[in-house]
Amino acid sequence: MKYCLIILTAMLLPSLSMADNNPLKQYRSDAVEILKQLKDKNHNNLTAEAMSLVNISKSIVTQSIKALPQCTEYLTALLEAADTIATLPLDIIESGYHADGKLPPLKDGSCYHAKDLLVHPATVQAMATQGIKTNAQWKQAAHEIEEVLEHLSAVESVYANN
Repeated sequence: MKYCLIILTAMLLPSLSMADNNPLKQYRSDAVEILKQLKDKNHNNLTAEAMSLVNISKSIVTQSIKALPQCTEYLTALLEAADTIATLPLDIIESGYHADGKLPPLKDGSCYHAKDLLVHPATVQAMATQGIKTNAQWKQAAHEIEEVLEHLSAVESVYANN
């Protein structure tokens, strides 16, 4: 019986750690696909794909609150606004969420990276909903995703250390 428990534990532990990393892996995979789509100036399902990335980010932000308790107030406020950010005008998204005007004071720089995993794709979602028409808009949207991939690397390192 003891031998069976050891084998069962050995089999379950890797799957549990993989489950913890799945949102990060899925997020990276989806963000890379959206970036390709933006570089190809492809509107197909862009709004829905950006919304999906926002939804994945919500679970990552929730996990970040657990890993970084000093971020609780800041990231909780973000989660409370998560479903409305993409409905806002771009200038309000910029001032309110990129520049933190609608969020509590930032107590620790590590909180910023998790926040941006939600704010950048919400910005792309808003842009797609409003219509991306010019080359400059396509470049701006692609830049949002390029930037979020950099923030994702920082969040991945937090997960690796916790």
